[in-house]
Amino acid sequence: MKKVAIVMRKAPYGSVYSAEGYRSIMGLGVFEMDVAVAFVDDGVYVLLKGQNPAKLDMKPLGDGFPMLSDFDVKQFYVHAESLAERGLTADDLVMGVEVLDSAGISAALAGCDVVLPF
Repeated sequence: MKKVAIVMRKAPYGSVYSAEGYRSIMGLGVFEMDVAVAFVDDGVYVLLKGQNPAKLDMKPLGDGFPMLSDFDVKQFYVHAESLAERGLTADDLVMGVEVLDSAGISAALAGCDVVLPF
């Protein structure tokens, strides 16, 4: 079984990247692939609690990520430095994640057969 990493790098709103990344994760999970998700740079905002994009006529994207375990997606990594640079901690996120430094993120991605950036 191939191991696929999805790297979420963009903020959740203002582009299609994060929403398409989320849909890709669901699709890969449905096809029983081994999926890992890493949140880096502005991608950490995808998991931020309290999102309210109603003025954009959208639903909070982050609320869907905890449900990905229903698709057997259980590996979620967040870049520690990206959190710190934005004044955030793991407690600010909608779900439990493994917080990794740059070397840890690199090692997690190196163990994957395919890395898809969003």
